[in-house]
Amino acid sequence: MEGPPEIEKREFGVGEYGRKIARRHLSFEDERKLNEFLRTEAPFYISYSVGYFKFPSATPMENKVLLGSDLVFEFDADEVGLLSERDVWMCDSCGEAGFGYRLKCPKCGSSVRIEIFPDPEREEKLKEMVDALVKDFLLGDFGFGREDVSVNFSGNRGYHIHVRSEAVYELDKSARIELVEYVTGQAIEPQYMFGGVVPCGKDTPFLCVEGPSPSSAGWPGRMARSVLNALERGDRDLLLRAGLKRKDVDALLANRERYTGLIGRGRWPAPKMFPLEVWANIARLTAPLSGHAIDTQTSADIHRLIRLPDTIHGTTGLVARRVKDLSSFNPYRDAVALPSKEVTVRVRIAPEFELGKRTFGPFRDEILQLPLYVAYYLIGRGVAEWSLDSTE
Repeated sequence: MEGPPEIEKREFGVGEYGRKIARRHLSFEDERKLNEFLRTEAPFYISYSVGYFKFPSATPMENKVLLGSDLVFEFDADEVGLLSERDVWMCDSCGEAGFGYRLKCPKCGSSVRIEIFPDPEREEKLKEMVDALVKDFLLGDFGFGREDVSVNFSGNRGYHIHVRSEAVYELDKSARIELVEYVTGQAIEPQYMFGGVVPCGKDTPFLCVEGPSPSSAGWPGRMARSVLNALERGDRDLLLRAGLKRKDVDALLANRERYTGLIGRGRWPAPKMFPLEVWANIARLTAPLSGHAIDTQTSADIHRLIRLPDTIHGTTGLVARRVKDLSSFNPYRDAVALPSKEVTVRVRIAPEFELGKRTFGPFRDEILQLPLYVAYYLIGRGVAEWSLDSTE
C-alpha cells in the first residue's frame, strides 16, 4: 500500500472497534515498515498526521517538534446539512426507531442518533460541493496546481481534500480558519469591494458606486455574477432574503434591464436604496459552499490524525479510497472491499439502499442472509447484529 508523502515525518494512530484512535504516537521509517505493521496487526482504523514532525513518535506533543502541516478540508454529508429521508434515527433510551431526520424521539422525547445511508441524490450534491471547493477556490481563487490537491473518500460519510504545498506548510491555526471562512463566504466584507461614487451613465437619474464586474476575480466577481443571475431570473424570494424591502425589490425588478447593464459594467446603483451588504448577502446565499458547516476544526488542527487512504474504514467496511475522477466515482460501488459470502444477521431497521451494485431493504426486525459487505455495513451503522447461524 502506498503511504503518505514524507512518511517518516508523520505520526500514526490506530483504533479498535468502536474507538477510532486507541493508540497513537506511532511512526514508520518507510512504506515497507508501514505495510508490515498493517499485515501483522490489521487494525480496525489507521490514521496519520496532517502535520510533519522532526520526532513523530515522541511524547508529549511539543516534543515532536512540528515542521509544517498539510491543509485539509473535510466534508461529511450530515455535517454540511445534507439530510435524507433514507437516514435512520434511533433512540437509545426507549428503543424507538424510524426513517428521516429528527432531533428528538417522538415516543419519549430523548435525543436520538442519526445513521446515514446511501442516497444517490445526496451523494451528487456532496460531490458538487467538493468539486466547487477544488475548482472554484483551491485551483481558482488560491491558485494551487492540480498536483497540490488530492481528494479522498473518507470511507464513511464524505470526503477529505488535501492540499500539499509550500504555500500552506507553515500556516498557523488562525490563518487556516480564515481560509475556511473565505470559501464559505463568512469573510466577505463588501466595503472593501466597492470604490467611490461615480456617474452611472447617460439618462440615469442617480449616482452609482464603482464596484466589481462579472469578470472580476474572487468573491467580487462571484458577487457580481450572483446578483446578475438573481435579477435575470427575477428571483424575488432571494432578494427579500438578502435584506431588501418589498418596495425596493419591486423597483429593482421593474428596471432590471437598466440595473443588469450597470452592474455588468461595474456600476452599482443607489447605495442608499440598495445597501452594499445586500449584494454580499446574495453572494453568500447562492455561492456553492455558503451556509454549509465545513468542519473548521479539521482544517485548523495542525496536529490532527486523518484516515489513511486505501485502508478499510472500521465502521463501514468501505475503503477510504483515493479519488482520481470525482464525477464518475461512486463510493457505494467503488469502495466496497469485503467479500460477498452470505452471513446471517438480525436487522433492526434499514431503508432501501444500494451497496456493491445491488439494492437491499427496506428491513425492519428481520433475520436475513446478506453478503458480508452489507452485513458489516449494517452492523457498523448500529442497526443490525450478528446471528449465530451463517451460511458456509
